[in-house]
Amino acid sequence: MPKSTFHHLPPEKKAFVRSVLLQVFAKQPLSQVKVSEIVHDLQMSRGIFYKYFEDLNDAYDYLIKDAANKIHGRILQRIGQHHDDFFAGLAVFLTEALAYEHSSDAYKELQLLTQNSYLFSYRSAEPHGAEAWQKILSANHFNINGEAEAMSFLYFSMKLVIDSLTDAYANQWTAEALLQDFEYKVNWLKFGIQG
Repeated sequence: MPKSTFHHLPPEKKAFVRSVLLQVFAKQPLSQVKVSEIVHDLQMSRGIFYKYFEDLNDAYDYLIKDAANKIHGRILQRIGQHHDDFFAGLAVFLTEALAYEHSSDAYKELQLLTQNSYLFSYRSAEPHGAEAWQKILSANHFNINGEAEAMSFLYFSMKLVIDSLTDAYANQWTAEALLQDFEYKVNWLKFGIQG
């Protein structure tokens, strides 16, 4: 996790650091990134970088976790905009995400998440949007027992979205192909696979 020095930065400075990290990490694998490239783009000294982060892995993990929180928020918004229809909201998010411009930050965030889905599984002690999530679960009449199961279903759902997008990117699917594949998964969840 970033050091307290980073957390105490003004919001616009934090956003700038995050933006530079996203641009650098989206261009190349972590193994090829050098701290010197990041500090050059940030126009700061190497020492300042290490006042913010332990190392490159720490900066990378921060970026992935922050991107995951943003994606969680976007997904919850889409569900909420569709009268809390859970699966319709997920389908809308998937088609929107598939259409992101490749130069956009949103696309770059998704690319990082699809390449690092294990980091997407990180569970925050204070989940982003937990109250909205409870509202969605109630509106959809899901049989979820307790907060622990609700949070587990949240992360399962987010992984379902990321896995669906990973399949779409890998296979160069159209939106129609993505939605057809997603519909199979939804039917398995709703109705099971045994007759």
